[in-house]
Amino acid sequence: MLNQQHPLLSTIDSYIEPLLKRVLQTKRLGVSYGPIKLDSVSSSCNKNKNDCFKLLIPYAGEHLMWNVLFNSQYPEMGPDFIFNDQNFLMDPDIDILSTWVPSLVKWNPNNTDALLNVLMELLLYYKEHQILLLGKQGDRLQLEYSTLVGETEICKEDIEVMVLLGLKPMEARFLIRISMDYTRLPPRINKSQNDEAMLLVTFYGPDWNRISPQLYLSKTLEDAIGRPESLHIPPLPPNKYLMDYVPEVIKFMEEKINSAIQCFENRKEFIVFLLVLQRGSIVEYDAIEFNWIIILLEHRDFHFLIHFNLPSIFPKEKPQITLQSVYHMTSQGILYREVLDDAPYSPRWPMKLMVDKLLTYIIENAVQKFQANSVKNNRF
Repeated sequence: MLNQQHPLLSTIDSYIEPLLKRVLQTKRLGVSYGPIKLDSVSSSCNKNKNDCFKLLIPYAGEHLMWNVLFNSQYPEMGPDFIFNDQNFLMDPDIDILSTWVPSLVKWNPNNTDALLNVLMELLLYYKEHQILLLGKQGDRLQLEYSTLVGETEICKEDIEVMVLLGLKPMEARFLIRISMDYTRLPPRINKSQNDEAMLLVTFYGPDWNRISPQLYLSKTLEDAIGRPESLHIPPLPPNKYLMDYVPEVIKFMEEKINSAIQCFENRKEFIVFLLVLQRGSIVEYDAIEFNWIIILLEHRDFHFLIHFNLPSIFPKEKPQITLQSVYHMTSQGILYREVLDDAPYSPRWPMKLMVDKLLTYIIENAVQKFQANSVKNNRF
C-alpha cells in the first residue's frame, strides 16, 4: 500500500502515472518477493510533471538500479532505459529486442500493464545475460548452475544468478527459492499467504572455492520455525556442489516444518488435558496456536490464577508457569504475580502425567508460599 501512495507519484505525468503505479503495486517481479521501489524522479523537458524515474528492482539479493526515460511530449513512444550494469543491452539490435522484449517493440500506451510487461521481459533477459557471464568465469560456476537445474528439482524459474565483476574479490551469487508446501504449518494468528524461504549462496576467491550460504525467511515463516541464525543450516564445504547441497537444505527445512507441526500438536495436547481436567476453572486460552492458557484455582479459600505459557519448542523447553493473586495489587496497580521456577518437569513424561504433576506440585508445594508472599509484599 505504501508504494501505491508514494509521494513522488503525484509528480509524475498523468499519462505515465498509471503505468508506474501498476509497477509499484506488483509484489514480485522475479524470484524475490518484494516490491519495486521508486527511488527518484525527474523531467526530460523541464515541464511541471516528471516523466523519468529510477527504479530499484530486487534481484539475486541485490537491487538493480534502472532508469526509465519517457518523453511526455511523445506519449505514444515507449521508454528508454539506462541500466546500472553497463554491459547489459549497450547496443541492442531489433532482433534481440523483438525476441526478448516484445512488449517494448510493440509498445501499447493504452495497456496499463505495458511498463510492467517490459520490466518483466527485461529482467528475464538480464538473467540470461548473467547466466552467460557465469560461463566466462571458469568451469565451476557454469557447472554449479547447469547441474542444479538439470540434476535437482529446482527449476530455472526459482534461481537468479549474478556475477559482480567490479568487486574485489569478485563475487558470484545464486539466489534460490526454496519452494515447499508451507500450508502444512500449524495455524497462526498472523498467518500470511507469502511464506518465503530463500537460499543465497555467494562464491568468491580465485577459484570460486570460498562459499557462503545464507538462509532468508519471511517474517511469518520465522515466527513458525525460527530465525535463520538459530536454525543452523548445513555447512557448505568447497568440495560440495549445489546439486547436492540444495536438497540437503530442503530436507533440513522439511525437518523444521515437521518439528513445528509436532510441537504444535504437543502444545495442543497439553492444553486439551487442562481443559478436560479443569474444565470448570478455565479463564481463557489460545485456541489458535495453543501458546497459553489461564486457569482459576482455589486452595483453602485463597483464589489465584495460573498462567501456563508454552514455548514454541515445547516440550523440549518447559512451560513458564506464573501464579497471580486475584486479591493483592502492587504499588504499580497490577495484580501480584510470581514465576514458578522449581516445578518438577521432564519432557519425556506423557502429557497427562505432566499436567497432573504440575498441578499437584502447585497445590501441595507452591500456593501456600505464594499466598504468604502476596500478603507480605503488597499493601493493596
